Amino acid sequence: MPSTISQLAVLGALLLQAAAQTLSVYEDCFLNAVLLLTPTSSSSLGVIGTGCAPGSVKAQVNNADQSVSLQFSNFRADTGPNYAISDGRVNCQLTVGVQVPAGYQFAFDQTVLNAAYSVSSGVKVSSSTSYYFQGELSEASGSCGVTGPASSAYTTLVNRLSPTIWSPCGKASIVSINTDLRADNGNTNNSGSIAVRNSTVRIQFCVSLSTF
Repeated sequence: MPSTISQLAVLGALLLQAAAQTLSVYEDCFLNAVLLLTPTSSSSLGVIGTGCAPGSVKAQVNNADQSVSLQFSNFRADTGPNYAISDGRVNCQLTVGVQVPAGYQFAFDQTVLNAAYSVSSGVKVSSSTSYYFQGELSEASGSCGVTGPASSAYTTLVNRLSPTIWSPCGKASIVSINTDLRADNGNTNNSGSIAVRNSTVRIQFCVSLSTF
């Protein structure tokens, strides 16, 4: 019996030690999350799309709050008698080259857009975001929309991303984040528009594979 008690005591101590190490690793994971989105070079961050002409958008990796943000000067979708069909669907894609530390992965949680919209009866405006890692087949996406009549000079739209798509572990990678705006009047003469001032895509969490 004493031998059994001793063995249980040793096992308990080992479990407590493992739990403490796991907690420490997760704390290190969040503390080092700022490293996950460090661009691999000054030329590894680019923006392209029908809704972001050269010089109309600024991109920034925010280490402090573990996010990537875009500021737009003219990112909008419009529909109505005076607009072409192509004006009702525009996109802006951010591509970032990142170096992921050994043993770590990251995923994105959601995109928050500061926007304004004005839509007459029956007109729908929407935003959607998707992201994927180059060389991978899967992507995550999320969207939200408003149907008129409605208007707001300033609102927050949230595109919650699913499923969780992980970055490759412990190596350089390229992630593409695409935001799409749409304005649809259903082939009527009604008008509507949506404009985004800035958007922020946030890291969901990171995991150290050494904990498994």
